[in-house]
Amino acid sequence: MIPADIIDNDPDVEASRALRPAFFKAPHPDGHLPKQYQHAGVEYAIQRTNRIIGDAPGVGKTAQGIFLSNTLRANRTLVVCPASLRLNWEREIWRWSTVDNVSTYPVMKAADGISTEADYTIISYDLLRNPAIFDAIMDLRWDHLILDEAHAIKDPKGNQRTRVICAPDALPSVVGSTTLLSGTLLPNQPIECYNAIRLCNWDAIGRASLEDFRNFYYAEGGGWVRINGELKYSKKVRNVPRNLEDLQYRLRKYLMVRRLKDDVLPELPPKQWRPFPLALTGAIRQALAHPGWSAAEKLYDMNPGAFNTSIPIDDAISTARMMLGLAKVDATVDYIEDLLESGVEKVVVGGWHTQVLGIMKDKLSKYGLVYMDGRTSDAAKQRAVDGFQQDPKVRVILGQMLPLGEGWTLTAAKDVVIAEPFWVPGKNEQLADRCHRLGQKDNVQVHIPVVPGTLDERILGSTIEKDKNIYKALDAR
Repeated sequence: MIPADIIDNDPDVEASRALRPAFFKAPHPDGHLPKQYQHAGVEYAIQRTNRIIGDAPGVGKTAQGIFLSNTLRANRTLVVCPASLRLNWEREIWRWSTVDNVSTYPVMKAADGISTEADYTIISYDLLRNPAIFDAIMDLRWDHLILDEAHAIKDPKGNQRTRVICAPDALPSVVGSTTLLSGTLLPNQPIECYNAIRLCNWDAIGRASLEDFRNFYYAEGGGWVRINGELKYSKKVRNVPRNLEDLQYRLRKYLMVRRLKDDVLPELPPKQWRPFPLALTGAIRQALAHPGWSAAEKLYDMNPGAFNTSIPIDDAISTARMMLGLAKVDATVDYIEDLLESGVEKVVVGGWHTQVLGIMKDKLSKYGLVYMDGRTSDAAKQRAVDGFQQDPKVRVILGQMLPLGEGWTLTAAKDVVIAEPFWVPGKNEQLADRCHRLGQKDNVQVHIPVVPGTLDERILGSTIEKDKNIYKALDAR
């Protein structure tokens, strides 16, 4: 454990929070001026071979990643990002790169291959796992690797995506310098940052194994474990976060610069959460009577974090959630229509189930609507965002929480309706931050339909508690 007086007075920790640089100005094109805190972020980052830019969502991490390539004078930069953000990254590179006539190569499909000439190659996490693509990348030397939405490597047990990015004989062996971008580095639990730390600077945690990391940063509590293929409840599961001040110190001292939105954008109006209660209709009663809710409630009572671990959510629970979403959809649409009829110009609406979204799409299309879900092509997603941002006749953007919540700027709206809230902390916040970010001039309202006194309401309360643990690990002072 790091002593408190060291944590409070460490100059590296203070630099990780700096809003103005001490001496450094990041290279940038004429006519496009970075914010002072972005200069400070690059100043911190450039002093480390590998680093994490962990600024809160919405304050300009993408530009800082490009400023680092400018500073490194990188001849070849590899950007790995969610598939939906490849074209958005290309636009940002055109805007912020100092390379004359900068050349970009977004890899849209495996047949595109890898360019040996482009200044920036932009690829999705999924395509990175393609054997031919991966081999072509490994045949080159990359001056700078940027991992956007880097919580994509959060799985502590490892998977194919994690291996190609984190294994010492994989991508790190052909990369000179690595930058991770994520405002939600640990979306749910402290252990989700273990891979990021190992990739950037394992020495920051004394080269601790995954088991040692878990033992130090978690105390024992009750939870589910799999024994001989069967799920059993145990009172000796390490799932109670602790020593989070120590974890934050190690992150900030050795590898992570992170500033909160309220710090760097004090002029940005606050975000307000507005749960709106729904009447207990016959349809909602029927949905809540489904056996899946009893199973979910039993799991939740024994372990409130059950839905955010590797424990499978069975078909009954999934069906129960969908039934509740369908039962709430009419009242939620009525609420959205009231917003639009009362003078709200534009609204962002997120849900989960395509059946629910389909009903909302039909009912709200009269207001001018664009849509995206997991099946929407990247180009179509970009057109939907552009239309929503630029066309006053497009008043609603509707979509599934994950594709709609990652990376987009939706500041044309100041109202967000989360029709089917996530049970994972950070995901609801992530969607809200598509509006509550640089460029927003109004107070952002986040509207969430809840059925009072039900598990749905209790789980939302639990996500708030988990967000507090994340705050302790990343931001508390």
